[in-house]
Amino acid sequence: MAETLNLVHPEDPLSCKYEISKFPDGQQTLKIINEGHNISSLKAYSQAITIKSRLNNFKDLELIICANQCLKEIGVERVRLYIPYCTGGRSDRKFEEGGINYIKTVIAPIINSQNFEKVTVLDPHSDVLEACINNFESINNYNLVIKSLINIDNKDGAEDRMVLVSPDAGALKKVFKIQQNFGIKNILIGSKNRDLKGNITHTSIDGEVGDAKGKTFLIVDDICDGGRTFIELAKVIKEQYQNKPKVVLIVTHGIFSKGFDTIFEHIDEVYTTNSIKEFESNDKLNQYDIFTVGKGHCRKR
Repeated sequence: MAETLNLVHPEDPLSCKYEISKFPDGQQTLKIINEGHNISSLKAYSQAITIKSRLNNFKDLELIICANQCLKEIGVERVRLYIPYCTGGRSDRKFEEGGINYIKTVIAPIINSQNFEKVTVLDPHSDVLEACINNFESINNYNLVIKSLINIDNKDGAEDRMVLVSPDAGALKKVFKIQQNFGIKNILIGSKNRDLKGNITHTSIDGEVGDAKGKTFLIVDDICDGGRTFIELAKVIKEQYQNKPKVVLIVTHGIFSKGFDTIFEHIDEVYTTNSIKEFESNDKLNQYDIFTVGKGHCRKR
């Protein structure tokens, strides 16, 4: 019995079967295939069907709407949406006169018009999504963190050998929750120092961990774009502690718009999900699939 309509992994055994078509003018459309009584079984299914999708751009949003309307057309009454990352997640306010609040006035009204029973997002950047999107559900990043910690150090006393690093004051709330849930004693707070024009002049860290020998510094955040913030933090950590401790980045949504070369010059390992896209995993990059094993759960790709 189909439980989802998986727009990321159509081969998912729990997904109903569908086809996507694209017209010469760029329009996309979606059709549910009546293979093996697919449509009749969907009609008879009393639980909610969950559309699983990336939402990186308007092309993704177009297919989400098509999928929802297809399900409604065949009589599915309860439809949920699972979008681990929501495009514009950082555009949570109007930044300048003449601009817009992208989430509030562009993205949220379109999603709300589809009347989803629930809209689930993983580790959202701010509370604005919850305030603007109807029937919103937020999932924390604990599954990603615990999977990463086990991979990094699964021996007794690991929490004493780890140091949590908050990239800035804005991430402190989430980092403190991780500290409380996983019993990690040491924590550092990063700061971006700016000039009068708002340009970043240098990065510093507040806090002290004493002897860093044998310790792993964990930079934890929700989004990595180009990675400069994390690179500069890693530089400061390795300069401040003479034995150059291991530095690991755990980031829920990895855009990595500038690639990995510079990141891996300064950061020893990266742990992320495939919420944005699939990357080729290697001995330094660990990516977890969050689309085929239930919402919010991770497994190594």
